[in-house]
Amino acid sequence: MKVFGVTGWKNAGKTGLMERLVSEFIRRGVTVSTVKHAHHTTDVDQPGRDSHRHRSAGATEVLLASPHRWALMHELRDTPEPPLADLLARLSPVDLVLIEGYKNDPHPKVEVWREATAKPPISQTNDTIQLIASDGPGPRDTTLPVIDLNDTVALADAIAVRVGLNKRVSTQGAFDRVIMVDWSSSSKLTPAKPSKDSIWIAEIDAHGAACTYHRGRRHAMTFVMDRISDARASQQRVLVGFDFAFGYPKGFAEAWTGSPDPFGVWKKLAQGITDTDKNTNNRWDFAGEINTSFAAKGPFWGNGTQKDVVGLPRTKVPPPSQLSEYRKVETFARAGGFAPKSCWQLSGVGSVGSQSLTGLPHLHELRMRFGCDLAVWPFEAPEAPIVLAEIYPSLLKAVIEAQRKPDEVLDCAQVRLMAQAIWALDPRVIDDMLRAGDPEEGWILGVGHEDILAQAARKKDDT
Repeated sequence: MKVFGVTGWKNAGKTGLMERLVSEFIRRGVTVSTVKHAHHTTDVDQPGRDSHRHRSAGATEVLLASPHRWALMHELRDTPEPPLADLLARLSPVDLVLIEGYKNDPHPKVEVWREATAKPPISQTNDTIQLIASDGPGPRDTTLPVIDLNDTVALADAIAVRVGLNKRVSTQGAFDRVIMVDWSSSSKLTPAKPSKDSIWIAEIDAHGAACTYHRGRRHAMTFVMDRISDARASQQRVLVGFDFAFGYPKGFAEAWTGSPDPFGVWKKLAQGITDTDKNTNNRWDFAGEINTSFAAKGPFWGNGTQKDVVGLPRTKVPPPSQLSEYRKVETFARAGGFAPKSCWQLSGVGSVGSQSLTGLPHLHELRMRFGCDLAVWPFEAPEAPIVLAEIYPSLLKAVIEAQRKPDEVLDCAQVRLMAQAIWALDPRVIDDMLRAGDPEEGWILGVGHEDILAQAARKKDDT
């Protein structure tokens, strides 16, 4: 049986949410049982009833039966309260058990939190809580997804994803729609005429394919959000790829944020980096600020501006001793003949560091926008309706050179063929790809499967 809990402070609305979740899961055809923990003396019987007289006479258990239901009452009589696991073992098999209370037990939970209670979120000190259900924006410093307390469907979806009640394989493949994004860290809007070193977005589903040009990051992300919303409205499962690093070498997150959680890095970047509608941003200064928090120079380098930036070297410096130059996946790819750059490098041909600094704040916003409908691979299980993945189009370099259309901008060809390849893959192959990954550093989709990916990309191009 799958188990998920609802916890929160008194009068937060736990029982109301439990009631609505039970109804919603029953509507979906899921069988549900519930467990409620009470801290006060609890009695489901009434003095004077025959069953109560049996208990008062000393019976250890009294089973009360009728044509409509039966209830088993067990008297502890000063023996210890049984653990939750023992109580769950007494339940008849169902698909899902929802538990109210038992906040210190290890099962996953959603916390019901209202700012009006003036209580600190339990999730601050309880890492079994995976979601926040709130009647407002939620706790200020949480990195957990926050869902509207009154959006029962969204909360049920989030729970179903986390306990594995909605795993599915699309009838069209592992995903019904594939969106691939070639990012740009340009500090100004790119030319009105479609050009290289700009943002290009390729999209493919059963109805066709397209590749679109975007001059600015904010405009591009609005477009991505609209396309994801369209996919969800059509009940499509969607994979969205971005061509920059989702994580940093092991140790950076904990050194900078105090936690190895990569989403803590995303959030802190979102708080520190400004990015306007015209693409102006403060990534250079913020990278220098990050560097000053380390005793040694770096880790970021490659000041690409005319002015000097405090803390940001113009030329390569080795990262602090506790950090590697490359992530595991980049080392793996380089051993295979590819040449991904270090995420510490912010300027120069092929550099990806600036793309990550400008891109991750937007992915944080995307994650907050779609909540538990969205999973970031490999930091989260890729079982949600929306999955974000890191891509590296150079895995298809030979195919791109051979199948690039006349006068086609290279960036467009890269994401067009990557989207085509992922779309054409056998779902079992995609599932195998999604089994790889490092939960702190991230991973590049397709690394280790380059030949299969290239073969899929060579299939007939319908774009």
